[in-house]
Amino acid sequence: MLGGLRRSVWLLALWAVVLYAFFAVVATVSPMKTVALAVVTTVLAALLLLRGLRIAAELADRGGDPRVRRELNRQRERRGF
Repeated sequence: MLGGLRRSVWLLALWAVVLYAFFAVVATVSPMKTVALAVVTTVLAALLLLRGLRIAAELADRGGDPRVRRELNRQRERRGF
């Protein structure tokens, strides 16, 4: 348990450094240059949301694609669930 806590603290510290660097870089870029990036990010987020909803609907339907179910089970087994 202590090893996991130690790892979490280091990951949190790394996250803080990366976040600081990210905002330092963002501060140097004018807002007008980031409009395209914001649009692309929004589109990608919407596509990921739609994909998640589609997969959730297929998994909820017992007659869904068995390949999707097998892939989900394979991912769960790999993660230890």
